[in-house]
Amino acid sequence: MAITAAGVGSGLDVKGLVEQLVSAERAPVAARLTSQEARATTELTAIGRLKSALATFQDAVARLADPDAFQRRTASTSDAERLTATASASATPASYEVEVHGLATAHRLVSGAFAGEDAPIGEGQLRISSGGATLQIELTPDNGTLAGLRDAINTAAGNPGVRASIVSSDDGAHLILTATSTGASHAISVDAVAAGSPLEAFEFGAGTTQAMGEAMAASDASATIDGLLVTSANNRIEGAIQGVAIELLKAEPGVVVKLEVAHDKQAAREALGRFVDAYNAVVDTINGLTAYDSKTRAAGPLLGDAATRAIRNTLREALGRSVGDGQEGLRTLADIGVHSDLKGRLSLDAARFDKAVEGDFDAVGRVLGLPGSGIAVRMKAAVDGFLGTGGRIEARERTLKDQLGDISQRRTALDARMEQVRARYQKQFLALDTLMGQLTQTSNYLAAQLGNS
Repeated sequence: MAITAAGVGSGLDVKGLVEQLVSAERAPVAARLTSQEARATTELTAIGRLKSALATFQDAVARLADPDAFQRRTASTSDAERLTATASASATPASYEVEVHGLATAHRLVSGAFAGEDAPIGEGQLRISSGGATLQIELTPDNGTLAGLRDAINTAAGNPGVRASIVSSDDGAHLILTATSTGASHAISVDAVAAGSPLEAFEFGAGTTQAMGEAMAASDASATIDGLLVTSANNRIEGAIQGVAIELLKAEPGVVVKLEVAHDKQAAREALGRFVDAYNAVVDTINGLTAYDSKTRAAGPLLGDAATRAIRNTLREALGRSVGDGQEGLRTLADIGVHSDLKGRLSLDAARFDKAVEGDFDAVGRVLGLPGSGIAVRMKAAVDGFLGTGGRIEARERTLKDQLGDISQRRTALDARMEQVRARYQKQFLALDTLMGQLTQTSNYLAAQLGNS
């Protein structure tokens, strides 16, 4: 079998020639794929920038679309050591005078003295009640001690809200029972089931021996609001003033604390300012991604993109529509101090906004957050649609990723086809090299023969 090597017979650089031919055939297709890949990648990056700007705007517009978040109220007191307060959007701005007469307390009972924690206290059953619930404890020779009673109460699955502890003083050990909830309705009662039981030493309540002492009575908190009496089982008063919760901290009859509920204008202005800034960021992003420089003929990556154009048009349309059917009152963003320039960017006229808020704070909130037609409500719905599953952003991203996947497959197919082309060229040049080698040998032979004649 003959041994051949490309280029040996002819002196040709067969390998170099094959690579040049393969490269020449690959170049236009590879360049086209590279160009398509670069464009798709650039567009995907641009869509990512737009998506980020829309997500920031989505958060800002959500705060305006929620009336409770935008139309917040502030609640302040003239003496924060005696009481504090919070107010929801349903609270009516007004001033109140509050006088705290008493704080809610938790019931506490103390038993007589025993020799120690392990002192026997007898056997039998005890009923312990608080807040309408009752627990029955049974003491046996195994747990019939002061410590055993404490542990039985604290570990009982049906504990009605009573905590047991032991305090050892100079005269001996005492069982302490404390209600875990304040208020008169959570007063503790203890009753020995069997009459004459040694456990009667722990009784307290109506119809019992009242053997335990009352260290702290169970009482409700009491206060007057503009002279009207209000009570609560705990130190939090809710419902007395719509939308306002009052925390009672210190009781001092005769001392009046002023409570002021007002519109949170500063928070509203800041929320609207965040909306304006976030919207402008979306506008700037879209303008930059769709720009065209006539001098350099450079086009933005999303110039002519249908999804981007639809997003811009939808936002503009939602922004410009008025709210409500009436002809008077606040109905547009311009009415509350938000204006648009020729490039579509917004600006906030703080003075006009403050004037609108002073005139009718709730009307300002309706312009933005009126269910169904508020400007922020409509814009939030639009942005949620853009960014949601199946929305324009996801659809555009999916299309571009599919394009990149297709380009990758086409590049793999190109590599496989070029290997076939390389093999074909190598075979052809090998045949040519062999033929040229044979012709050279024949030529040399004939020359030698002619030289000998």
